[in-house]
Amino acid sequence: MSDASKSCDYDVLQVDRDAPELRRWEREPRLRRASPISYYLVEAASQALEQAPHIDRGRVGVVGAFFLGCLVYTVRFYRQITSEGRRSASPVIFPETVFNSPLSHLVSVLGLGGPVYSQVGDTSCWSSALRTAQTWLARGTADHVLVIGAEEFESHQLDAFRAGGLFRQPLNVADGAGAVLLGRDDTAAIAGIREVHDGFSYGNSAQAAEAARQCLECVSPNCPVMETASGGMAPIAERASADRRNLSHSAGKIPEAATASGAWNTILAAETISGGSEREIAVPFWGLSQQCGLAICAALGAVKQP
Repeated sequence: MSDASKSCDYDVLQVDRDAPELRRWEREPRLRRASPISYYLVEAASQALEQAPHIDRGRVGVVGAFFLGCLVYTVRFYRQITSEGRRSASPVIFPETVFNSPLSHLVSVLGLGGPVYSQVGDTSCWSSALRTAQTWLARGTADHVLVIGAEEFESHQLDAFRAGGLFRQPLNVADGAGAVLLGRDDTAAIAGIREVHDGFSYGNSAQAAEAARQCLECVSPNCPVMETASGGMAPIAERASADRRNLSHSAGKIPEAATASGAWNTILAAETISGGSEREIAVPFWGLSQQCGLAICAALGAVKQP
C-alpha cells in the first residue's frame, strides 16, 4: 500500500450549518440553492457591517479571498457526471461552483454598490486582498471595503492535500469565514492596518525558507510577530522568526482554514491591540502552496489613513 493510500485522520472544526446565525439567511431567495460558503460569507460580512451602521452601502466595495471556493457543490456537480453521465449534470448547481458566485449573492443580499473582486490563492491570498482594498481606498474607488476570506470544508480536500504533502500532522483544519471592514473613516475601528506586504513566492521548501526570511525582513525588529504557521510551513516560519518576539494565542493557534485563517488572525491581532497589551503586531500569512505575505496591525494613532 502506498503512502498516499494510507488512511489518515485529521481534527476538523466544521461550522454548524444549522446554527441560528446561518439559518436566518435561508429566507433570502438568492441563497436557497447556494453553497454553504455563501452563507459563511454573508454572515461574516453582516457582522462586520453591523459595527458601522451609518456608512453608505452604495460606496462599499468587496474583495473576496478564496482558496478552493465552493467545494461542496463542485463535488456534487462532478459526482453527477461521473455516476449518472453528462446529461444528468444539473445546470442549477453549476453556477454555484464558480468563485464569483458567493460574492454575487453577498452584494445582492446586503445591498452593496461598490466594486467587487474575487482573488484566488492559498492562505497568503489574504494579504493580496488587503492590498487591493488599500488601493481602492487610496484612489477613492470606494469609501469602505469589506475584505472577506472563506473556506468550505469537504473531505476530498483533505485527501488531495495529504497526497500532495501539504497537510502534515499535527494540523487542525476548519471551515468558515472572516471579514474586516476597512475605510478612510476610522471612527468605528478598534485598530488599523498600517502596512501590507505580499508576493514572496516559492516553489519548493528551500525557496519557502528564503521567502519566509524576506517576508519577515519587512518587519521592524521591535515589532512582535504572531505565530500563525501550520502544516509544512510551521518549522520554516519558526526558524525564520527565531530571533524575534513571537506572540502565541492563549487558546492555541487558529486552525488552518486558508484565507479564513488570515481573516481570523487579523481580527485577533486587532483585538489584542485594542486591549492595550501591544501597539503593533505583524501578522504573517503563510501559504501552504505558493507564497507568503503579512500585514502589520497597529493602534489607530500609528496608522496613516489613505
